[in-house]
This record gives sequence, C-alpha cells and structure tokens, in this order.
Amino acid sequence: MSDASIFIVEDELIVADDIRLTLENLGYTVAGIAQTGETAVRQVPEHIPDLVLMDIQLAGTMDGIETAEWIRTHLSIPVIFLTAHSDDINLDRAKVTEPYGYLIKPYDERELHSVIEMALYKHLMEKKTREDAWTIRALANAIPDAILLLDPEQRIISLNESMAQRLGQSPAALTGSDIRAHIPGGFPAGIREHLEEAIHQCRTVQYEEREGDRWFEVVLSPLPAPGCSISRIMIQYHDITDIRILEQRIHEQGIAQIDRNMEQFQILNDKIRNPLQVIMGYASLDSEESKSKIVEQVMVIDNLVTRLDHGWVESEKVRRFLYRHYRHGNAGEPDAQTDKKGED
Repeated sequence: MSDASIFIVEDELIVADDIRLTLENLGYTVAGIAQTGETAVRQVPEHIPDLVLMDIQLAGTMDGIETAEWIRTHLSIPVIFLTAHSDDINLDRAKVTEPYGYLIKPYDERELHSVIEMALYKHLMEKKTREDAWTIRALANAIPDAILLLDPEQRIISLNESMAQRLGQSPAALTGSDIRAHIPGGFPAGIREHLEEAIHQCRTVQYEEREGDRWFEVVLSPLPAPGCSISRIMIQYHDITDIRILEQRIHEQGIAQIDRNMEQFQILNDKIRNPLQVIMGYASLDSEESKSKIVEQVMVIDNLVTRLDHGWVESEKVRRFLYRHYRHGNAGEPDAQTDKKGED
C-alpha cells in the first residue's frame, strides 16, 4: 500500500522532517505534520489520512495517547505510536486506544515500513469485517422472520429487529444474555427441549408452535465446526398463520364438496330407478316394437351411470387430498372399483 497517505504528529521538527523523508522514500504520501495534539485534532479531519504516526510525548495540553484516543473515537483512523520510552505506564495507557503498532525509537526504515504495512492491512480487514457485519444486519432486518444467533453456551450473539421486538428489548440489551433467561417470556417453554436436542444431536430441528391465534414454524440450526463441534446455533421463527388459514379453508371446502357430490349421487340413483321400471315393463311385452324403446331407456341409464362415475372420480380426488393432508376419511387404499373408475 505504498500510495497510502500518512499524517505525522511529532513535536520535534527535525525528527518529523526525517520521518517525512523516510516515508516519501518508501512511496507514501505525507498528508501533513502537527507538533501538538490540539493541532492534530484540527488538521487530521481536514486530510483524512490512511494512517497517523503519533509520538506519545507531545508539547501542549494533549499528549499522544489522548490525541490517538480522539482520532480513534471520531475518525476511526489507525494510529501507530512512536516513543523513546517503553515504560509500563505509557504502554498500559496506549493499549486502551487500540493502536495498530508501537515503535520504540530509534527504529530503522525496514521496521517502520513493516509496521505501517501491517497496520494498513489490519485496518483494511477490520473495515471489511465491519462492512460485512453491517450487510448481514441489514439483510437480517429486511427479513420479516425473527432470527437469533447463539453461542454454544446459549448466549445471544446477535439478533435482528424482529426478534428483538419479540423479546421486548433492544438488540444491544439482549446481546450477551442467556436465552434461557427469556424462557418463558419471549419464547414458549417448549423451545428448551428442542434447543437441547439440536445441540446434543448436532442436527437441525424443525417444528410448529402456536402462540395465541398465530402459528409459527420454528427452525433450530446448529452451525458446526469440523468434527461437529458447534460454534453457533441459529433460531428462526417463520409466521405460517396465513398458510394454516388457507389449509383450513381448503379442508372445509373439500368436505363441503364431498357432501354436495354425495347428494348428487343420491339424486342420480333415484333417477336410475325410473327408467329401470320402464325397461322392466317393456321387456314383459316381448315385441319388436318394444325393443327400440328398451334400447332408448338403456341409453338413458348409461348416461346417468357415466355421470355417476365422473362424480365418484372427483370425490375420490378430494377424499385422497383430505386424507393425505388431514388424515380425514378412510385410511385404507381405494378399492378396485374406485381405481378402475379413476382410470376410465
């Protein structure tokens, strides 16, 4: 990253100029030089460099550690400390500011170059991680399902807004808490057993759960590391109330259709009896004239039987559907006559 821009905060002008020349020889751009912390907090926001080299001992009210803390908090720019002192007090104070490097004077050009490159790379990776995390949160919040991620000890690592609303607290307040503290409450007691099953058997568990007038499909998915050592457990609540309502309507309509069909079958059966009586009467006459009339009545019966067959076929389709989805009706296999009608 030789094209990176670097800001120098150093109260000794000769030392600062020497650092500038070294950086330019290494291919970096020097964004600016400040001798005090006060000057740095004014100028660094104007230049927004890729990195700041910060001397711990500075003239003025703010020392390098205070200045680095301000830059980290307000600008998120990586800082490397430069100091001629390696005492524990300064080192402990510097750690709090999360510096990206710590160089003890004197240092050589190669050492400076290595520390700068490592700091720039680390900052780039952290930025990418933050962006990825932001993208994941944005996607999770765009999903209407309530989603939550646990560690193996069942502590909440992250969750989306839908899950936070379900639990009645903000995501920040819930992060780090034990999910068992929310059972019952935001979660019905039944989830405890399913969660233990998913963890101990290292497998996805899926079940349906009713809460008041709502139905949910709950999925507990362990995310295993190699060897099935669980690293995360995802919990997802998907609202299936609309699907349940639709299934109930189909169920009710299917039963009603069967009732209507059976009604029609009874009517058709009654209609069949009338032409049969006529046939019996003509057959008793035993004449050529009666034969044509007998055939005519037979055709009437045949048409009625055909309609009856079609009605049975449609009713059988509905019956099979209801049994398959609701176990409603005869659990046995259709008889041979029904199968034959379905093939006609």
